[in-house]
Amino acid sequence: MKFLKVFGISLAVLILLLVITPFLFKGKIVSAVKTATNQQLNASLTFNEDIGLSLISSFPNLSLTINDIALVNKEPFLGDTLFYAKEFSAVLDIMSVIKGEQINVLKILLDQPKIYTAILKDGKANWDITLSDTSKAQTPEDTASSAFSLKLRSLVVKDGSLVYNDEQSNMKAELLHLNYELEGDFSETIMTMLSKLSIESLTYEMDGITYLNKTKAAMQGTLEANLSQMQFAFKEHSFKLNALEMALDGTLAMPGEDMVMDLKWNVKQNDIAQFLSLIPAIYASDMKDLQTKGKLTLNGFLKGTYNETSMPGFGLNLSIDEGWFKYTALPAPMEALTVKLAIQNPDGEPDHTEINLEKLHWLLQGDAFDAKLIAKTPISDPYVDALFAGKINLANMAALVPLPAGTKLEGILTANLSAKGNMSTLDKGNYEAFDAKGNLLIQSFLYTATDLPKPFKINDASLNFTPKQVLLNNFDAAIGNSDFKLNGALENFYAYYLGTATLKGNLNLTSNLLDANEWLSDEPESAATAEDTTAMSIVVLPERIDFQFNSNIQKLLYTNLDITNFKGGIHLANQQLDFQNIALNMLGSNMKMNGYYETKNPMVPSVKIDFGIQNLDIQLAYKTFNTVKKLAPAAEHVSGKISTEFSMNSTLNSNMQPNLNTLLANGFISIPQAALGNVAALNKIADVLGKPAYKELSVSNAKVNWKVVNGRVYTEPFNVKMGAQTIALSGSTGLDQTIEYNGLINIPRKDLGAADAAINEAIKQFNSALGSDLSLNETLPLVLNIGGTFTKPEIKTNLKDLLSNQAGSLKDKALDEAKKKAKELEAQARAEAAKKLKEAEDKALAEAQKLKSEAEAKLNAEKEKLRKEAEAKKKEAETKAKAEADKLKKQAEEEAKRKLKGLLKP
Repeated sequence: MKFLKVFGISLAVLILLLVITPFLFKGKIVSAVKTATNQQLNASLTFNEDIGLSLISSFPNLSLTINDIALVNKEPFLGDTLFYAKEFSAVLDIMSVIKGEQINVLKILLDQPKIYTAILKDGKANWDITLSDTSKAQTPEDTASSAFSLKLRSLVVKDGSLVYNDEQSNMKAELLHLNYELEGDFSETIMTMLSKLSIESLTYEMDGITYLNKTKAAMQGTLEANLSQMQFAFKEHSFKLNALEMALDGTLAMPGEDMVMDLKWNVKQNDIAQFLSLIPAIYASDMKDLQTKGKLTLNGFLKGTYNETSMPGFGLNLSIDEGWFKYTALPAPMEALTVKLAIQNPDGEPDHTEINLEKLHWLLQGDAFDAKLIAKTPISDPYVDALFAGKINLANMAALVPLPAGTKLEGILTANLSAKGNMSTLDKGNYEAFDAKGNLLIQSFLYTATDLPKPFKINDASLNFTPKQVLLNNFDAAIGNSDFKLNGALENFYAYYLGTATLKGNLNLTSNLLDANEWLSDEPESAATAEDTTAMSIVVLPERIDFQFNSNIQKLLYTNLDITNFKGGIHLANQQLDFQNIALNMLGSNMKMNGYYETKNPMVPSVKIDFGIQNLDIQLAYKTFNTVKKLAPAAEHVSGKISTEFSMNSTLNSNMQPNLNTLLANGFISIPQAALGNVAALNKIADVLGKPAYKELSVSNAKVNWKVVNGRVYTEPFNVKMGAQTIALSGSTGLDQTIEYNGLINIPRKDLGAADAAINEAIKQFNSALGSDLSLNETLPLVLNIGGTFTKPEIKTNLKDLLSNQAGSLKDKALDEAKKKAKELEAQARAEAAKKLKEAEDKALAEAQKLKSEAEAKLNAEKEKLRKEAEAKKKEAETKAKAEADKLKKQAEEEAKRKLKGLLKP
């Protein structure tokens, strides 16, 4: 009984320890995980901290379970999830956990992991997240080793996925529903690993070509590993692509950054059915309806060193002899299928690659097709010897190679083409040394796809090939409702195809209808631009194309524009589309255009246009062009027609609309006759001046010069009629609908109402007071300052100053009149004084003359008396008389002068 009691107690204690021990070390393990991550990785690790720990499931070791674990990138892949797993499980050595120095990981299980790997064009990889030694958050105690040590015995991945996106190499791979098992003792330096891999869907693309499309893949075998030397030997390895099973043997070593490989593979069976399983349509049907004949040989190798500067040599040999297969999707069996292909590169040097398609032949429904190709020295001087001859029904090819959902391909291609020679002969213009000839006919071609807005049809096309040119004799095609025909010639076709030259062409384009709206995006546009155009994305022009189009398009539909009689030259070169003397009819007017659209920087395309328009209806222009709405919102209320010429230069936004803040434009508008009404600014001017007639504005025979700078439209002064008055107007309109205009109008004084009455009363009072006839000008120079916005205008005038000036003018005139009156009175006074002075002078002279006459008469009488008395005393008396006479005469003269002076005194 004592034994049972002790045993029971011991068992209970053991069970208790198994339950509680994991919780004793939970904090230590979580801390170790976070510390290791922060010290080693430039990434953010998140997980559900409700970590599962148990000794029961992996006794005597400790099992660790972490749910929803994610590793998220930082710059330059900010926000990308590099790794996520629904569950991460690991078995940890319990003693290493207890010691707390370095935790040994023995097993790992990843449930539903998702891995996203990417390489940018500059070579940066999102998995390069290991911190440099200088940036690690280390302490002296933890610099020697990591908190964890991998001593794996097993690695299991369940239902995982892997995406690889290499922008630098233009390569993509997608692995879905991946399951992987790896067993071995990684604590040993030399070990044997057993691996098993299965992938439900493998897709691989390179340079836009899909080499594997949702292919099922598997690999298993034994791997002998020397971990100290990083050397691996593949033993009894095999891999499968759909039903094609290959044997793999060889070695792989990874000393340092290099990968040194010597690998060989070959098909295990020579049944061509295995090879045909790579055709997804056939494999998707479980190959149950496939019947085959013929022999298959397929093998290859990789040998050499792979690193950033070199690649290994490689080889591939494919041979199918007298192949025959029948498949339900084909109208008849494919017969006489023969393939002899060898691709060799002995040393990994790209220029040493040789492709030898010695023969490709098949017969389908009586239509034979043959091809051969020899290609070598692809880098230094590409050489090609090719032949393509026969007829291909594209519908049959589509039945073998599945197209994306919603895609349809039909048509008959008949070819008889051959080319032989080096590209250097074409580069030097030595066309005769390059043997190229043949023709290609395309009939009843049809291509539809989900990313193609409308079906693309080629009714008939005929091309003739020569060393120098490809002559396009006829090209009759349609896209949706649009039709177009082309003819002309292409140069440098072969050199362009091999990437060594620019494709040149001179083509004539004719069309009854081109409906560009069928190519525009159906996505709704932002509110700023959705009013009058459908959203579209930037159209990037191709490189290495130099085409001259001579166009004659009867009708062209673009957004809400209906364009007719489109004629002129279009030149495409250096990612720039030049418009040369384009003439067209649009909105009932005649237009001419020169300019260009370019996408040298595809993120910021630009456009430069010289435009001329005759007799354009203003209302139609407003309803049609979003730019008019932004820069001239008043046009909504203008009726009439205009003619204009302007130049425009601007970058474009992602919706192919001008960036109005970078728009530069200038030109003039000729307005024979136009009227404007129901505009907030005019209404407010009329209210300010109290003149309802000013709510209407008209323009006659005006020429308005304008320019766009920094997002504002500036106009030079021009005359308009407002009511019965003429106003000289100039200013600017902004993108934010702000307006800054100045106007000068000679307004009749009578239009000022009460102000004019006050002025007239003042004039009357002045005239009454002064007895004058004062008056002022009947018109006043009124200045209008129009600000604010079109919907909320602000009107300022100089009316107050004008009235003040009128009062001052009237005061000045009255003062001048008073001064005039004073001067007139002064002149009258002076004239009266002068008159009285003259009368006094005349009276004094008359009195003096009278006195003189009286004195002379008296003197004569006295002289006569004396003569008689002195006749006797003549001699004595003559002298005395004469002296006395002189004396009296003198006295009389002085007396006269004295009296005259008295009269002249004021």
